[in-house]
Amino acid sequence: MLSSIPEGWEEIRLGKVAREVSARNREANGTPVLSVTKHNGFVRSSEYFSKSVHSDDTSNYKVVQKGQFAYATIHLDEGSIALLKEFNRGIISPMYTVFETNTDLVCNDYFIRCLKHFALSGRFDPYSNGGVNRRKSISFSDLQAFRFALPPLAEQRAITEALSTIEGVIAKTEKLIEATTHALNKTIDWVLGETKSECAPIGYLGEVITSTKYGTSAKCDDDRSGFPVLRIPNVLSRGIDQSELKYAKLPPAEAKKFTLQDGDLLAVRTNGNPDYVGRMALIQGLAESTLYASYLIRIRVDQKKVLPEFVWLCSETFPLRDSLTAAATTSAGNFNINSDGLRSARLPIPNLAVQQRIVDAAQTLRIRRECELEYLAQLRVTHAALTQELLFGRRRLPKSMIDSHSDQAGCAA
Repeated sequence: MLSSIPEGWEEIRLGKVAREVSARNREANGTPVLSVTKHNGFVRSSEYFSKSVHSDDTSNYKVVQKGQFAYATIHLDEGSIALLKEFNRGIISPMYTVFETNTDLVCNDYFIRCLKHFALSGRFDPYSNGGVNRRKSISFSDLQAFRFALPPLAEQRAITEALSTIEGVIAKTEKLIEATTHALNKTIDWVLGETKSECAPIGYLGEVITSTKYGTSAKCDDDRSGFPVLRIPNVLSRGIDQSELKYAKLPPAEAKKFTLQDGDLLAVRTNGNPDYVGRMALIQGLAESTLYASYLIRIRVDQKKVLPEFVWLCSETFPLRDSLTAAATTSAGNFNINSDGLRSARLPIPNLAVQQRIVDAAQTLRIRRECELEYLAQLRVTHAALTQELLFGRRRLPKSMIDSHSDQAGCAA
């Protein structure tokens, strides 16, 4: 028995609303071979895997029809369960379990959300078989004994509508972020396009650098009485992450040598990953007296020739990125770049007006993208919380919303 059942809901066994289906693919009719993924549901196996992983003989594969469910028998605890909606028919490996529901009792779109949540939260674990160090399989014959609280069909539909509304906003936001990212990349392509014209000759980074300096090698710890110090993890995102700062105790005169100011560029000097060597972060708006560690190099440029924001924008594009990687040397498993390597790196140097146009366009897109990413994160938190509340009946939808679904016939897949 469940500890508590919301008013109007019914405690029910999974086997009462669903039954296993085991139709086999006895006809070679070109039916697509499908796989069930954790995040994207059913996909063509040929698109999900880089090579064919299914047998040439698919006569023993299971047939799954639109509106039916399938789960990976040994991966259900990872959320590998899906409802077939995008294909009318497919075939899947015998390692999957296929089942269908009684749609007079269950709304499939509601049910898949429940099943996914139950799987990921460990509710199905007691029905698994297998050793501690082996993948645990869950057969449908065992799973059908699973008990859960099921709301009336109209409430299932209303819950589905509420969650689908948020999911639709999430999908639109993801598409907007994708479009903004594409536009940002096009802006970077603009940088590359300028290199093909006479107004943006390819020069050397050394032509615009006024100084470079390695960071402090002073011991760092969590004692906030010292000076905050940026380390490699703080700059790898190409921005400045100040969430896990360390601190160093130095005499003020010594600390001044390593103090950062707006417009400085910090480059990763050494790393086990060659793609990280030379990666840059732009310093803007840091607290006064912020220092940087010895595995980083501070770069200051002549702002009469080049904007630091422009160099930063170029630092992940050809030819500067390729030059930085080529200049890195390896020693004891680490890749390193020194001041001479930085100075020999090549980059386009258009006039300042062109640089400013490129920087402004990129900055506008970057701010928009960051805002949308923050909004997306908030949407996902809201969706996760609301899913928990609605699927367990801790929060109930208005009666008027539920009643609007009471006259619908069945529940489409």
